[in-house]
Amino acid sequence: MKDTVDIEKVYDSYSHRLYNISLRITGSSGDAEEIMHDTLLQYWKFRQKEQIRDLSKWLTSICIRKSIDRLRDKSRWNEFLEGYEDPALEESPSDDGEYNASQILKALAGLPGHYRAILSLHLFEGFDYQEIAQITGAKENTIRSLYMRGRKLLAQAIKTTGYERN
Repeated sequence: MKDTVDIEKVYDSYSHRLYNISLRITGSSGDAEEIMHDTLLQYWKFRQKEQIRDLSKWLTSICIRKSIDRLRDKSRWNEFLEGYEDPALEESPSDDGEYNASQILKALAGLPGHYRAILSLHLFEGFDYQEIAQITGAKENTIRSLYMRGRKLLAQAIKTTGYERN
């Protein structure tokens, strides 16, 4: 009974955040939902829960790794998500000349997976280059280069999708 209550609390507390993390990395709502559930199932099956010092960080790390693994699997099979469209992100630019989060997320969804993952981890999750390098297994300088290129591609994507303001 205690395990059931525990997993319900964890699900209620973290499912939305895990889903959003995975969605930003994978660009697919179906993949994000599956990864969120797989992450929570991994926690539920983990026998040494008392050894987890920070549950939020533990779950986030598992979710990020699963999301990156999903991108790697898809890239191996050439199933890139460049044509991804989410109706929830269909909004016009704001009247004050600034971009809102949904506009940035829509442009981000069109980027190749490796850029999308690094930008999401740095911009939305607040990881620094060293942490991203540890998560991905890449060199820190590689992460910096990919971030800079990805940022330029994101700016271009925003401009080419008709969001540029005069």
